[in-house]
Amino acid sequence: MSKLPIITLTESKPTPLIRDFATFCQYLKTHKIILTATNEFISGKHLYELNQKMTDPLPDTTTRTYQTLYPLLHLLFHIALAGKLFRKFPGKSSKIVLKPTERLLLYEELKPAEKYFFLLETFWVDADWKKLQAGYFGHSPMNAVSGVLEFLSQQQPEKKIQVKVNRYSRISMILSDWEYFLHYFSFFGFWEVTRDKDLVAQQEPKRLFRAESITPSTFGVTIAKILSEARNLYYWNLPFRRQMGEWKAIPGSACYDENTERLLNIKPESNKSKSSIEIDKGKTGDPFFRPFIPLFAEGELQKSLPREVVKFVDGTYIFKVSLAKNLWRMIQISADHTLLDLHNSIQKAYRFDDDHLYSFFMDGKLWSHECFTSPYDDQGICVDEVRIGELGLFVGQNILYLYDYGDMWRFRVELEEIITEGVKPRKPQVIEKIGIAPKQYGWCEE
Repeated sequence: MSKLPIITLTESKPTPLIRDFATFCQYLKTHKIILTATNEFISGKHLYELNQKMTDPLPDTTTRTYQTLYPLLHLLFHIALAGKLFRKFPGKSSKIVLKPTERLLLYEELKPAEKYFFLLETFWVDADWKKLQAGYFGHSPMNAVSGVLEFLSQQQPEKKIQVKVNRYSRISMILSDWEYFLHYFSFFGFWEVTRDKDLVAQQEPKRLFRAESITPSTFGVTIAKILSEARNLYYWNLPFRRQMGEWKAIPGSACYDENTERLLNIKPESNKSKSSIEIDKGKTGDPFFRPFIPLFAEGELQKSLPREVVKFVDGTYIFKVSLAKNLWRMIQISADHTLLDLHNSIQKAYRFDDDHLYSFFMDGKLWSHECFTSPYDDQGICVDEVRIGELGLFVGQNILYLYDYGDMWRFRVELEEIITEGVKPRKPQVIEKIGIAPKQYGWCEE
């Protein structure tokens, strides 16, 4: 078996991603970043200034250009949060502020190759690809990744592939709805991509991105071979595994039940390519970067940031559960109670009948993957599987509790306080309330 080629990776080559991310983080550290109220994104003013500092600034932008029109900044934003280098904190007047964590200092101490693979690991393992896909149609390319990697690993580096001209070829059809992920793989150095010129001529929306051509890089072809054989996305992407109903899955481990395996119709070794390159796949629990070590000179890729394990935070949790500005209930609950207990206490506090499906969306976004569902729901992680204290909640966090998928009762659940001392409540209790609870079924009055 032949060995992997030795690659030299710097802050700017073969991709300027590391340098741009450093610039991005430095800006966030030195400016007060108040996130937008609707999507909790970076504001247009800061995005405009950040864009000018990138290696290849996006043209034709203004201070009113919003985040999802900046593919690179949108990616860096999600990596910074998914990698826990920055966190959202409550500010004044219910505003959300972005601040660095201690992990950012650890990241800055890494060597260039180690930084790159931390960013790739965060993208591959921790980022929610549904949130990353900000293209016009907004489809996640999860199902197509294995095919693209297999194709890419067999290509001649630096040879342009016409995607548009051969639109009925297998790779063209796969890439047709990749949109922003065409950018993302370009930022990570897999290929250079050009936009379909007809879209520009027709003045199609900027978020609608289709490729005219892609040109695989030597670096990208090599990385694709290893990802294809040793880092199957289905097994490594944690938001996907949460969506499939797994709580606390280990990256790279087999799925927790046979039904999920049959649904995916894959096995951990099924992506094995015909390449003669020797790849050390390692075992479950190995660092993400392990099979990439032979790509670099000795000592260049030795470590990454430790993966954070959510610790159980004991105490009494105080939640403000609101239906409107002047209609809310304050509920105290023990860290040992489950989300099912919180659901029951909300139902009781508002005098609702517990006769519908419901979900808790932990990021406050309707239908996001970060959710826990009712015991009778056929998708997601069940509310009785997790205790409040092991959710990794922070003061100021806003959760969306959706009750009844027909009438769509939306409750804002905000964590007001965590009391770590004193006796915990044996049962959830309403300790304060404002406003008269509405009738659950208004049509009953007619």
